Amino acid sequence: MSRAWTVLPCLVAGVGPAFAQAPSLEPVLRAELAFARMADEKGIRTAFLTWLTEDASVFSPRMTNRKEQYGPEPGDPGHLVWYPEAMGLAASGDLAWSLGPWTYAVKKGGAVLVHGHFLSVWRKQAGGGWKAVADIGVPHAAPERPVEPFAIWDAAPMKRLTQSKGSDATPVLLRKEADLAAAWVEKGGLALLPELAKAGRVLRPRRMPLRDPAEIEKALEADRPGARWEPARIQVAAGGDLAWTCGESGPDDRGATASFLRIWTLEGGDWKVLFDVRLPHPAPPK
Repeated sequence: MSRAWTVLPCLVAGVGPAFAQAPSLEPVLRAELAFARMADEKGIRTAFLTWLTEDASVFSPRMTNRKEQYGPEPGDPGHLVWYPEAMGLAASGDLAWSLGPWTYAVKKGGAVLVHGHFLSVWRKQAGGGWKAVADIGVPHAAPERPVEPFAIWDAAPMKRLTQSKGSDATPVLLRKEADLAAAWVEKGGLALLPELAKAGRVLRPRRMPLRDPAEIEKALEADRPGARWEPARIQVAAGGDLAWTCGESGPDDRGATASFLRIWTLEGGDWKVLFDVRLPHPAPPK
């Protein structure tokens, strides 16, 4: 059995001090763990159909929806295992994110074929429960050492920055996305650098999540210029401090296209990118 799964039962007990500061995050963690347990016990298809909203955005690597990805029978017979190493919550308590490692094997107990990291966006539902509204992941080599849960960020809410009552951040974020897309045409991935939050992270295939500024800059240099986009989806927390966007971009100057998901956070009164995930699409057959 994968070590990642053996961590799950002790996670809730293991982060007790953090929840003393942020009790409202615990339901999101419990939802994530229940999601992972269902995948272990009942399979990938059942778990994702249960824990993703009907309109959830998923990426493989092209952007699609829950039904198209997981609806057809019999579904993926493989064994998918994951756990959250870090989570964050909007001040309004209605939008959250989770980040962590995953592994994939052909069957339960089989050899791990692929390692990676996922980023999920969670939204509080009308009945008070939580479901994922977006899920994306990148594959990478096996880590040199096991990832420690909650080692990167504390399980605490985002800094409570709120907008005035009645304000809507959607137009502002659409302008930010448009400005970023325009800058990308000239600079490629380096256009993202001034838009990253202080704790901003970049996820790219074949790399562990990047935190070091020098490593981020080197990785972004590989993102070719010329890729334009408009977000296909945008959601903002009720408190106006956390949001996410996703869509598809391209073609770049070499004709390549990609899917993206970004999580935005208010920082010093300005919207900055907390996470940027980019999945290149396979080259079309010649």
